[in-house]
Amino acid sequence: MDTIKNYLESMFAQLPNTPDVWRAKDELLQMMEDRYNDLVSSGKTENEAVGSVIAEFGNLDELAETLGISHAMNQKPEYEAKNFSLEDAHRMIEEKSRGAFITGIAVLLFICCCTGPIITSAIVDTDISGSIGVGIMFIMIATGVGLLVYEHIKLSHWNFLKNEPYQINAATASELYRESESYRSTNALLTAVGIILIVVCVIPVSILGTLNISDRITSLGAASMFYFIGIGVMILIASNGKEKAYKEVLSLNAQSTIAGSYVPRNNREEQYSSTTAAIIMGIFWPTVTCLYLIISFITFDWGRTWLIWLVAGVIHTLIKNIVKVGE
Repeated sequence: MDTIKNYLESMFAQLPNTPDVWRAKDELLQMMEDRYNDLVSSGKTENEAVGSVIAEFGNLDELAETLGISHAMNQKPEYEAKNFSLEDAHRMIEEKSRGAFITGIAVLLFICCCTGPIITSAIVDTDISGSIGVGIMFIMIATGVGLLVYEHIKLSHWNFLKNEPYQINAATASELYRESESYRSTNALLTAVGIILIVVCVIPVSILGTLNISDRITSLGAASMFYFIGIGVMILIASNGKEKAYKEVLSLNAQSTIAGSYVPRNNREEQYSSTTAAIIMGIFWPTVTCLYLIISFITFDWGRTWLIWLVAGVIHTLIKNIVKVGE
């Protein structure tokens, strides 16, 4: 019976997601199940029964008028979407997860590159300590850029998903949805750890600043602040990268079709009105985080700068409602 149900799903996958189509789908499933049971009762093997049922009910064009969905058949897309297999989906998620981790390392290097001069001036007591520190800074920047370029080129072979129509079947959607739900708790934990590291980044500086110790140790404490922030951001990028990869695959099916109903809306990637809008929404929270840290460190008014998050939340909601494509 699973073979029959999977075949039925493929028959209706590209039809409009309307009550009439759902009714016809349920009716045809009942007809196929009844016919299958009759054939098995008459002595047919399961494989023979499945083959006979598919041969008898497998042409939706012939059954459309009987099922009352002739109008829906005319709304099918001009080009049939190709199937994106579970194996390909797993490979893509694995590669994009690894790519997110490498991107996180690159961002860590960018954030921490300024610690080169700070650390060398604290531990190297020579006239060239500044030059060594600047050299380390540029090496970290160059390494970060190299990692980003490498990962962009490596992942570019998945761009065909944006240029050609692809879909996942019901079984693949169900398995990926189960995996994404299982990963949700892990992602929540990693996100919490990343945020905690960013929030507590000032603790070493604050503690060392109140102690009567050498300037060198204080400088190392200031440098550690950037590593707390960098590692926190790296964890956030890596953990959310895997979740985003799941959503990208689960969003392949057009939500206006039956196949689009395989996945709940909250597990689909947000769709925006333009590429520019998608870019703006993608960098919104990282930009807010940078502004929050810059303003907080300049003013040291931590008791008030947290209000930036409240204002940003309101602005994000307003922009999202404007640029998001309606369901």
